[in-house]
Amino acid sequence: MRLRRLLALLAGAVCSFVLLCGCTGYAKVPREWESKAGVQVLRLRWTKTLAPAVPNFQVPQMQEEHDRFYPIETGAAGFDADARRAFVGSSLGSLYCLDLASGRSVWRYDVDDAVGSVPLYDSVRKAVYFGADDGRFYALQARSGRLLWSLDVGSEIRRAAVQREDTLYVASADDTVLALDAKTGQIIWQYRRPPTAGFASMGYAGLVLSGDSLFTGFSDGTVMAIDAVAGGPLWEADLAQDVPITTANSGIVSLTDADATPVLVGGFLVAASVAGGVRGLDPASGKVVWSRPDVVGATGLAADIGTVYAALAGKGLVALDGSNGQTLWTQAATTGVLQDPVVFRDVVIVSDSEFGLAVFSNAGGRLLQRLDPKTGIFARPAVLGSYALVLGNRGTLFGMSIR
Repeated sequence: MRLRRLLALLAGAVCSFVLLCGCTGYAKVPREWESKAGVQVLRLRWTKTLAPAVPNFQVPQMQEEHDRFYPIETGAAGFDADARRAFVGSSLGSLYCLDLASGRSVWRYDVDDAVGSVPLYDSVRKAVYFGADDGRFYALQARSGRLLWSLDVGSEIRRAAVQREDTLYVASADDTVLALDAKTGQIIWQYRRPPTAGFASMGYAGLVLSGDSLFTGFSDGTVMAIDAVAGGPLWEADLAQDVPITTANSGIVSLTDADATPVLVGGFLVAASVAGGVRGLDPASGKVVWSRPDVVGATGLAADIGTVYAALAGKGLVALDGSNGQTLWTQAATTGVLQDPVVFRDVVIVSDSEFGLAVFSNAGGRLLQRLDPKTGIFARPAVLGSYALVLGNRGTLFGMSIR
């Protein structure tokens, strides 16, 4: 499995993805969560420590000196907006259904490995779908947590599924994309990119659905459009064609991976390779319209009206004009491994593996707030209405209000 191959350090902070710990409670806003610019965008409402799935569980000792935040959490929340519930997985191997306002547990479903994906709620079937590190994709009844079906896809799943009517689209860590019947879990079609030899980073790209096209990136630096109906490739673009090939014992590691999920903005598809930079593509043909090979280290992308925000490992955040790739602003206030930014109204929120959450202004990139729980955050924040949730390392889920 791709995530269990030798991982390369993106910013000097790579860790073992394993298991985690449990209980709920309310908390005052810690001093570390105070505003940095007189603006309180996020306010802490409650915290919950996710309980272990097995009795008397003890967290293993840290494997590496830099793994001081172990065990690491990567799961982000999915929402049932109608019932005001959140679904979130833990590295101890459980999916939780929680009351959004209080953090109270409604039910818990246990699996045999970490759940580091983003659950997807199906309002028609009243089901919730999620993937786990055991290589299985699950469908549960959202009201009770009862298993409806599961499918072994052969590799870790740490991205959200995408749904269109009766079809689910799932990307797994071994460069595989599948279309599944939402009712039965039966495979409709499957596309697998040949595996890449050598080094690979610890993440992989999710899926974007637009019309009959699925857009995603692969570990060889290729971004592709896949026919959502038939499963065949429509076009592909190599974002890493100019990246030097890593040679054995050279001491230089060039990560070609297109790990950031592509985004659509202003009629363009914007995608990135870790070492190959950021590109603006024609979504119909894959033709490169603009190129920023100097913007390297992209681990996550987000889009707003006309603007693309790229999270750069160890470097911070950069805002680019989505039509031509020109830099609008840069912010170096984050120094760890960053995940997909989240845009909410006039702010951008990004998780930092070293310093928790950072909140920036859309206009100019001014740092408004830094929320540092002292355990780092690898998981992507999730926002629904006035609620924001983020899962910190060591199993602490933070429930916040957002202005």
